[in-house]
Amino acid sequence: MLTPPQLQAICEVVAAGSFRTAAQRLGYTPSAVSQQISAIERALDVRLFERSPRSVRPTPAGLRLARRAGRLLADLSATENEMRAYAAAERGRLRLGSFWSAGFRLVPTVLAGFLRDRPEVEVRYEEGDPQVTVPAVLEGRLDLAVIFEYGVVPHNWPEGLEHTLVLEEPLYLLLPAAHPLAERPHLRLAELRDERWISYHEDTDAARCLRHICAAGGFLPEVLFRTNDYNLPYELVRQGLGVAIAPELAVVDAPNASEAPGTRLVRLTDPSHTRRVYATRRTTDPNPFLPQALDLLHAAAAALPRRDERECRTVTG
Repeated sequence: MLTPPQLQAICEVVAAGSFRTAAQRLGYTPSAVSQQISAIERALDVRLFERSPRSVRPTPAGLRLARRAGRLLADLSATENEMRAYAAAERGRLRLGSFWSAGFRLVPTVLAGFLRDRPEVEVRYEEGDPQVTVPAVLEGRLDLAVIFEYGVVPHNWPEGLEHTLVLEEPLYLLLPAAHPLAERPHLRLAELRDERWISYHEDTDAARCLRHICAAGGFLPEVLFRTNDYNLPYELVRQGLGVAIAPELAVVDAPNASEAPGTRLVRLTDPSHTRRVYATRRTTDPNPFLPQALDLLHAAAAALPRRDERECRTVTG
């Protein structure tokens, strides 16, 4: 197989028309350059030059090889420069996944940060709940996933993952504004046993969380409406069709004192009634962009508007 020094030698000899001049340009002796050319001719069984005492003239094969060698050396140089850019974290790829509400509230800051600071980095984003994005991280299809875990529905995550806490958010009871309990400063969960509940699909952690919370209050919720759309429960509550429990990221835009028209938010005060948001990566992933992605996620979480606890009514067990 031809080597880069051989390719350089053929290019320089053809360009210079002389072994001596080519050797001066390459920093070799004329004998070393002549040996490189002879090695190519023996390996390929083809004459590359007509030699005379005063000059060398390339054969058609020599001219063809020199043109090919020039392109190959240019490609090799470009490849080396590209790899140096990867090593310096100037180029590369970041594949990010997230569940919906974090994707809506947090991820745009990460995407915008990379487009601003590292325009040569290819950034891809996919939406999905943890049961989708965690396997994707393990299999190398994602570099980083923003996932959640409810306090009353803990997970045993697979080995080989590293979890970084991004934020811990409270859970809120959503009541229609006209509900008889809407203006009460404090509620007991048992007072909601006869309500119509709005929840997510039964196989989701959010639905399991609702069952755990209501069971702690001494009842099982009668769920009449199920959806995996984070926006729909809020709208159904606003229309007076039932009550629901939602994490703060799903309702973070509601003002403190008077929530979005038609709804009242009541904070669940049990310490386990929270949802933790993590950034999850493979422990062995060498992607150099992960630290910046984590920094941007933490910055986005810190910038979120948070509800003043003094202005929130509360629900106790």
